Amino acid sequence: MTEPHLSEAVRRDPAATAQALEGALRRYARPDRLAALLRSARTDPRLLGLSEVRPWGNRMVLHEDPASGARLRLQHWAGGDKDPHGRPHNHRWAFASTILHGSYVHRLYGDVADVERRLAGGGGPARPLLERTESAGSLYVLSPQAVHSATAAAGTVSLLLRGPAVGEYAVRLDRDLTAFAERKGGVASEGRRERPERPFGTADADALGTLLSTLGLLD
Repeated sequence: MTEPHLSEAVRRDPAATAQALEGALRRYARPDRLAALLRSARTDPRLLGLSEVRPWGNRMVLHEDPASGARLRLQHWAGGDKDPHGRPHNHRWAFASTILHGSYVHRLYGDVADVERRLAGGGGPARPLLERTESAGSLYVLSPQAVHSATAAAGTVSLLLRGPAVGEYAVRLDRDLTAFAERKGGVASEGRRERPERPFGTADADALGTLLSTLGLLD
């Protein structure tokens, strides 16, 4: 399942990374390939170990490309107020995302530096520059510096392909949307309270597979 062109492109520049991520995600999202990835990942200890059970939804890593640092993640959104994705944040990596089922309200705020300048100038709380609904078939790519938020309808299913990490941490605005109050590194830097309450296992993978099959998303 390795994407050789992705492995080569993400080493060059942001534009090449974005193009490679988008093209690879379109191929991974095909029903036949998605089914094969699920079958392969459901008993893979490393991929299961990278997957997560969270109050706001389960996230299953279907594929990892060590050569490029790319990682493919299937996300089942529970929705609700506990989802931290509803607060503006950026990521340590560029990524492409597509909606397989359901929808979410997607708000774009500009780059981290732009948001900080507006807040420092008394422009708070932060307000989105663009708001749109991502629905089934939507596909977009964001850079590591892009600040965004997503409020998902319960039951939404999405597929995300991330590139290599280019920063030590990502940031998230506080609940008042007036300052970047949180920094988040990778899994290795998480404290006990930040980690999932229980491991993601084969039963969780099978539940996601059954869901996707019921929704007609697999061959």
